Amino acid sequence: MNREYSLSLIALLKGIVYDYQKETWENLLRYEPDVKKYFLPVGLQLYLNKSEGFAYLYQKEWEAEETALPKLVEKRQLNFFTSLLSLLLRKYLLEQDAQGGAVRSIISEQEIINRAKVFLPKAPDEAKQQEKIVATISKVIEIGFLRKLEDNQRNYELHRIIKGFVNADVVDEALKKLQAYASEKQVTE
Repeated sequence: MNREYSLSLIALLKGIVYDYQKETWENLLRYEPDVKKYFLPVGLQLYLNKSEGFAYLYQKEWEAEETALPKLVEKRQLNFFTSLLSLLLRKYLLEQDAQGGAVRSIISEQEIINRAKVFLPKAPDEAKQQEKIVATISKVIEIGFLRKLEDNQRNYELHRIIKGFVNADVVDEALKKLQAYASEKQVTE
């Protein structure tokens, strides 16, 4: 059976769909009602934010009288470094938005490293610490919060989808907690 919106279905099952994925994004916009209807029987709902340019699937919240289906989309716990970078990137996006920044937020690898080091204890081997931060950037890319730009300058585009996962109200408090945790322990995750 050939469905015109199969491209959208497959892309959503793989993860987040962004507006820069032109063919997939246009397919999703064209067949949005069909895509929503397709996922409904398995308890998944489409979240489509046209103004910010992203879409993803999330688990339907069940009413008490309904029979809940097993969880299809599992929440994953992030390690210290991934949590720290996610919070720092969300804070960066808040700063950009407060300054009336552009729709696209670009951040350099060095800027990410500098921001992360503020929250880490002094390391005996700074090169190793920096390698850990760079490795964590790759994990944040896998989550979908960043995309490496092809500019040969180690710049990244910060995706606005981070707003859906990292609440702006908790950023500063969570960063203080992570900083306290890091100063109590030598973080080596």
